[in-house]
Amino acid sequence: MSSVFSTAVSGMNAAIARLSNAATNIVNASSTGRLPAAPAENATSYQPTDVITLSNDVGDNHLGVRTQTVARENPYIVMRDERSPYANEEGLIAAPNVDLVEEIVDTMMAELSFKANAKVIATEKRLEESLLDTIA
Repeated sequence: MSSVFSTAVSGMNAAIARLSNAATNIVNASSTGRLPAAPAENATSYQPTDVITLSNDVGDNHLGVRTQTVARENPYIVMRDERSPYANEEGLIAAPNVDLVEEIVDTMMAELSFKANAKVIATEKRLEESLLDTIA
């Protein structure tokens, strides 16, 4: 497998990870839960995550990228909903800190990244075929 192909495939895999993460955050954006009772506790609502892309420094070739899913720094926002079963005595609940616009932009960026890496693979294939035609 060529280094160009390996690098492009790793970029496609990173795009898939970002798209999957954004979709999960979008689907769970309206789930709510209890606010933490103490500062060290987590809210019971969905905890959104982010995908970070890192240089691939694993293995022998160090080509391409890899991804890591990390917990969002501020995972929830406080909302008022006195009717919610999760409401505290003040009528407050925890909702995931998910900005739908930001998540949609992430899906669009993942799509563009995937397409760009697919074009790299197609170009590499054409170059290899051209080289074989020249040699033959």
